[in-house]
Parts: sequence; structure tokens; C-alpha cells
Amino acid sequence: MREIFLLKDDRTLLEMKEELYASEDLLQSLLEDYPELLSGAQINPNSPRRWILIKREMGIPDKEKGSERWAVDHLFLDQEAIPTLVEVKRSTDTRTRREVVAQMLDYAANSVQYWEIEDIIESYQKNCQKKNLNPDECLLNVLGTSIEQDDFWELVHANLKQGKIRLLFVADIIPPELQRIVEFLNEQMNPAEVLAVEVKQYAGQNLKTLVPRVVGKTMKAVDIKASRSGKSIQWTKDLLLEQVRDLKGESIVGVIERLIMWCESKGYYLNYGRGVSESSLHLGYDSGFGKPYSFFNIISGTIYVWFDQEHILKYPPFDDELKRLNLVKRLNNIKGMNFREDKLASSSSSELTGLVDDTEFEKFCDIFDWMVEEIRKNEDS
Repeated sequence: MREIFLLKDDRTLLEMKEELYASEDLLQSLLEDYPELLSGAQINPNSPRRWILIKREMGIPDKEKGSERWAVDHLFLDQEAIPTLVEVKRSTDTRTRREVVAQMLDYAANSVQYWEIEDIIESYQKNCQKKNLNPDECLLNVLGTSIEQDDFWELVHANLKQGKIRLLFVADIIPPELQRIVEFLNEQMNPAEVLAVEVKQYAGQNLKTLVPRVVGKTMKAVDIKASRSGKSIQWTKDLLLEQVRDLKGESIVGVIERLIMWCESKGYYLNYGRGVSESSLHLGYDSGFGKPYSFFNIISGTIYVWFDQEHILKYPPFDDELKRLNLVKRLNNIKGMNFREDKLASSSSSELTGLVDDTEFEKFCDIFDWMVEEIRKNEDS
């Protein structure tokens, strides 16, 4: 058993004795309030991880658009948009070995398959509101100005789709059997990272000391992941269309090419994003005053409409929920489009197949023009 001593200002030496946590909920609450206990500096000494809590008890479905079957104890993101699933168990819980590992692998397999980015954004915003925090300011505190927030959420989406996630087992004691399993999984799984964090608690004279230790980061795992790591690239029109051709086919390539040409002819906003594996293209309106309005984002051939503080919701008249509902209803009148009406504070996606038809394409252009006109009217008033 490790001994911890605290040297006080009066040079009194205080022995801190190891204590078990009174409950699993206590350890979970500590991680919620103090994410630093996940020891981002031990996980990556060259670039210590900084944490953004999305939600405690984040639900995970087991099928597309399905209800939540499980809930992971915490979902965090780090500054590189890597989803980090945290499962907490006390050492007194005998499931800290095989059963909890199987449970976490279930969570991982289904989260990358069925989590939708709009649900993650909505969970984050609701969690901030519950704590009376500004979600944009919280993100800015972690990300700084190194990346735009909309690009950050796109990167979260891309990391999920390619399985670039982190699994963290957290306990007061990590037994050797679990450590061996974690080290093996971390060496074998790529691009996912699997680690354990032991957070011991020491107490004495109404003081507590919490000592985290990261387990599973062997040199072999570090070397393997370094050799296979992907880097973010700047997407271009040609690269985007090439990827869409592989994923969605020639007809959707034609739709996107036509949208690009139409936006260029109207002088509307076009901006190609960055990402590791998924291309992105922002479509919107630039008034010339401040940041452009981003209406839609095409990610790997799927179109998204973003309703959050950095996009449509921020600007009148679409800061009004009824106006956003009107927009979604107009879009859903286009054949093949099915944006969700219950996502008016986050985002929703749809396929572009209906825009192959000339009449449906013109409907979409008319809606785009209407959005621009509505914003212009509010700018002039």
C-alpha cells in the first residue's frame, strides 16, 4: 500500500491514509465536477488532454434512430474532438474485470454506429444549461481560437465515424487482471485508444488527496498508434466530389456540383472544411458584416442543417423557433428530404437524392433564396 504524507506549513508531517469511496456515485460526481482527475497530462504528456463534459449517463441506442438501451457513465470530448467514454467501477465491485470490459466494448461498438452528432450537441447544450453555463464560452475555454466551433463538431462526427474514440475504465484500484486486458486492447485496437485511470483517495484531518494514475499506455501501443495516425486535411472541390462519388454515386456528385455552381452564380457563401476522413462543404450567406451565415453543411454527401448558437439560431429571424419550424417544413416538402422537426435547437440531416429532380432542386434553391431574404430584411430593419 502506498503511503502519502502531507508536510504542513508548521513542518508537521501528516499521514494521509488510503480510503475507499463511500459509493460509486461519489467517484462519478468527482469526475463530473473535476474532469482533471482523468489526468490528461499522463494520457498525452506532449499535449495534455483538456476535457469537455457532454453528459453524465449518456444514452446509447442499439439500432439506428432507436431508443437508448445502455448509458455510459460519462461522455467527454477532448480538444481534438475525440469522444471519450468513461465507465466507473469501485474495486469492491467484482465486475471490474471481464464483465465491465464486455460492457464497454458494447458501448463502443454501438456508439460509433448509432450516435448522431446532433444528439451529442443537444446533450452538451442541455448539460451546460442545467449548470447555468454558456455552452459557447465553455467550448472556447477548452479550444481557444485554434478551431471554429462548427469545424470542431464536424471533427467529432468524423472521429466517431472512423472509430477514433477513447475508452477509459476508472476505479479506485485497477487490479492486475484488468490492467493486462486494457494493455492488450490498447495495443490491438486502432484508431481507438483503451486506457484505465486509477484514482486513489487518501484522507487525514479533514483533508483529502486524490491521486490519479493512467494504466495501459505501453510503449508498444504508443509506437503502433503513432505509425497509424491520420492527419486532418483541407478539403477542396475536387477531393470532396471524388469522395462523394465513391460513397454516394454519380447522381449525388451531379447534385453537389450543381449546388456549387448555383451558389457561385448568386454570390453566396461557400467554404470547404477540414477533416481526417469526411469531406465537408458549408453553404450560406455572407452579408459582408462579420462572420458569414452558414445555413447548410454537406458532409460526405449528406446535407445537414445546423440549429445552434453558432449558426441559424443565432441570427434573426431564425432565432425564433416557429421560424425554424417553418424552414424545416419547407425543406421536408422536397421529395426525399426528412429533416427532424424535434431538433430545432441542434441539427438534423437528410439525403440529397430528391434534388436529382430539376423541380425539387429548384424548390431547394427557392428556400435558400427565401432564407437570405429573411435575414436581409432583419439586417435592414
